Amino acid sequence: MSPETHTVHKPTFGQRFPIDLVLVAAVVGGTYGALLLDIGGVFRVILGAVTACFLPGYVTAAALFPWHGEETRPRRGHGDRTRIDLRERAVIAVGLSVAVLPILGLAAGQVFTEFTETAVFGVVAGYVVVVGAAAAFRRLQLPENQRLYVPFSGWVTELQEGVTTGSTANRVLTVALVCSVVLAAGVLAFAVATPMNGETYTDFHLVTEDGDELVSAGYPETLTRGDPTDLTWGIESHEATETDYTVVVMQERVTEQDGETVRIEVTQLDRTSTTVAPGDGEQYAHEVTPVLVGENLRIGYYLYRGDAPETPTEEDAYRHLHIWVDVESGA
Repeated sequence: MSPETHTVHKPTFGQRFPIDLVLVAAVVGGTYGALLLDIGGVFRVILGAVTACFLPGYVTAAALFPWHGEETRPRRGHGDRTRIDLRERAVIAVGLSVAVLPILGLAAGQVFTEFTETAVFGVVAGYVVVVGAAAAFRRLQLPENQRLYVPFSGWVTELQEGVTTGSTANRVLTVALVCSVVLAAGVLAFAVATPMNGETYTDFHLVTEDGDELVSAGYPETLTRGDPTDLTWGIESHEATETDYTVVVMQERVTEQDGETVRIEVTQLDRTSTTVAPGDGEQYAHEVTPVLVGENLRIGYYLYRGDAPETPTEEDAYRHLHIWVDVESGA
């Protein structure tokens, strides 16, 4: 029987230098920059999605399978390795990311006191960098013609030939295909980064203590000027990104004019700023010490995204709550 033959490949630059792993590091760095500079929108969404949903699995697969998918050695029985092509590797990368992310989430919960976007990114980025470095080390231990490489140059050459050679119809179709892919990617990114109407909101509530629980009932009806009363407001953020809030508490004397409630005297009782991550919430206990005396006075709570004006109103507030109280002058 004639001996089995194998194909000998001339090493490319991609085999001599791990370009794909350098790009992985660049994406991690770009995501960190977006977090550090608080850059939102499509750019941050795309980088975050790639970093969390693809890169952990990609570097894991790169570390486990540092050789490329083309047959370059004799088959089984002669020291052959398991080989996977780029498409199989992409599927494996996504699957491994799904398997690895819960473990990284548990690690983030153990290392950091708060489960924030920055904490999760730190753990994911650390894993990607460490495992990516191990993948690069393993790959560089192999002969150049056996190393995994992503044929970027081949893709570019093929695209250039499709645009510059062949019939006019083929070139037009190639350009149209490239434009359609770019357009589809842009539409997908926009859809991910732009929430549908009604999907983002903030729940703003006022509660009181009922034993060991906080309930939306039992609000005070009668207060005394200068005598503090404990109340608690709460925020639950369902916004798309981390949001800065300002809550202003006002005591208001109001009257009815032409069927509308009009404020005739106001005084600020408290002003607080806080930042809440998406899906997170915060409770803030505070003292309400009334200044104005009279019947049917309002204690108003005005919630703003960002800074609040000096004198809040229902018209410009993002959310508004109030309770009615009578305030006595006391001794």
